[in-house]
Amino acid sequence: MGSYLVERDLCDFLLFSLPDNDTHSHARGPHAQVQSIAHADRQLERLFHAGGGVERFLDEWAVVVMADHSHAPVEQRVDLLDAFEDWHVLPPSGRRGDDAEIAVCPAQRSAMVYVLLPEAREATLPRLVAGARALEGVDLALWRPAPREGAVVSADGELRFAPGGDLRDARGARWSVDGDLDVLGVRVRDGVLEGTDYPDALARAWAALRCPTSGDLLLSAAPGYEFADWGGVDHVGGGSHGSLHHGDSLGALAWCGVEAAPPSATAGGWSIGDVAPMVRGHFAVASG
Repeated sequence: MGSYLVERDLCDFLLFSLPDNDTHSHARGPHAQVQSIAHADRQLERLFHAGGGVERFLDEWAVVVMADHSHAPVEQRVDLLDAFEDWHVLPPSGRRGDDAEIAVCPAQRSAMVYVLLPEAREATLPRLVAGARALEGVDLALWRPAPREGAVVSADGELRFAPGGDLRDARGARWSVDGDLDVLGVRVRDGVLEGTDYPDALARAWAALRCPTSGDLLLSAAPGYEFADWGGVDHVGGGSHGSLHHGDSLGALAWCGVEAAPPSATAGGWSIGDVAPMVRGHFAVASG
């Protein structure tokens, strides 16, 4: 379909998705991506061929090639119900929902827990954090102790953070922090938060915590672990993604012919959030 559109000049913008690499990596692990990425590259070549070959295509088209995540190897599974066996957990069927205290939502290398009784949230959340923190395979637990404050705990301690403040991250955002910086593997140098274990950690954590549909407790799996889903499915022996860790957070980005480079590139690391401004800049479309 993409080749048809390109050959007949039927579009000004084409979002061309190649999802098979994700499926291949889940089943066979990150080490097997050499074959699946080579296959994806051949599909891009088909588009270029439909546009008259590489040189002619790139004379006419700007191209952005990107991944929306990476894959981390999965060696062990985590059963979240082990951490919350003393709770009345809402099952996927919704049966006995009136008796349920929490809902547990595993999603590969991330998970969420919802407190179903709003009036019990203040008393319930510390117990949920303690249960998750004690479960092998949980790397980080995150929650909002206050509307404008986030908290994250690991085996190394606890860190509180909030937007605005004297510290700046690699992308220029301002933060105030209190607690153990080792939780996110960061340090402060000349007023800048630096670290590579969890890319853009504070901004990503804060965005997740503020999402209207997020759970009351968010979990990020440790390297090598994945949260089994309600059907008992996992990707042990393969690959997975979804955590804050760099193993499944860093993706590829390559471009040609895009005139508007994101300003954050000079301030720090790139982000998936930079791609849409690149496209809008190329078409001279103002941000909404």
